[in-house]
Amino acid sequence: MAYTLLHEETIPAIQAELAAQYGGETGTRELSMLRMLIARAEVLSESHSTDLASLAAIYGYGLAHDQLFQSQNLPTALLAIELFLGLNGHRLVADDTTCFLGLTVVADGELSAEAFASWIRTHIAPAG
Repeated sequence: MAYTLLHEETIPAIQAELAAQYGGETGTRELSMLRMLIARAEVLSESHSTDLASLAAIYGYGLAHDQLFQSQNLPTALLAIELFLGLNGHRLVADDTTCFLGLTVVADGELSAEAFASWIRTHIAPAG
């Protein structure tokens, strides 16, 4: 199945908007890491064994665990996941508090990318 992926400019735009609204510095810590995250999603999206939750986890895990931005990493990760799922006809069915708790565990290194994908699998549903 072909998925609609996030563009490289989309994620920094999300982070910049969050920083403008809630405070914090804008910009990436290391632009090459963001480019690697985008490239990984592109490569894995071409595999027939990669599902929607795995791709959503790539975005969320990379943003939350690797702390790619100067600030607003967890909110950026959540919004990136929600946007990606929405572009592909799905939504998260967990409330924001549950999502942030999950992302905090990811950020602290207590949950692997694969386990995070499993968590997402149990918390998504078709939109509408």
